Amino acid sequence: MGTQDDLRPAEREIVVKLGGTMERFIWTLNGHKYGDPGFEPIKLSYGERVRLIFKNETMMAHPMHLHGMFVQLENGQPGEKLPNKHTVNVAPGTEYSVLLTADEPGEWAFHCHLLYHMSAGMMSSVVAAEYDEDDLPAAPPAQQEMGGHHEHH
Repeated sequence: MGTQDDLRPAEREIVVKLGGTMERFIWTLNGHKYGDPGFEPIKLSYGERVRLIFKNETMMAHPMHLHGMFVQLENGQPGEKLPNKHTVNVAPGTEYSVLLTADEPGEWAFHCHLLYHMSAGMMSSVVAAEYDEDDLPAAPPAQQEMGGHHEHH
């Protein structure tokens, strides 16, 4: 394990609330089960440095796992010594923060590593993409017509 390359401070913070209920056995991220109406992936700009703050509002530990990119556990050590993790165990009722550089473009699974929690809804995705400020509002209609077909979900 070398030292950390990216020592930039986080540009923004994203709170990830771990929620759910033992009785009904539903597990959620920010109040939503994966794929439910209102569910949104976490969107990051490629190369962006962010802080994820896990807030475990349940009475169970949740080992949160992100595919594709390591996170750096903020454990009080200097930035270059922070450990790389792909899974962070968030104990019941605790808050944990990690730093993340969105250096792998694509859509990555992000979920609780307890498979029965994941299958009961505690899953999301992290999308790291180049969002061009000019392109964000909407493409002109002429460009939208290209391709000739519309996708239906």
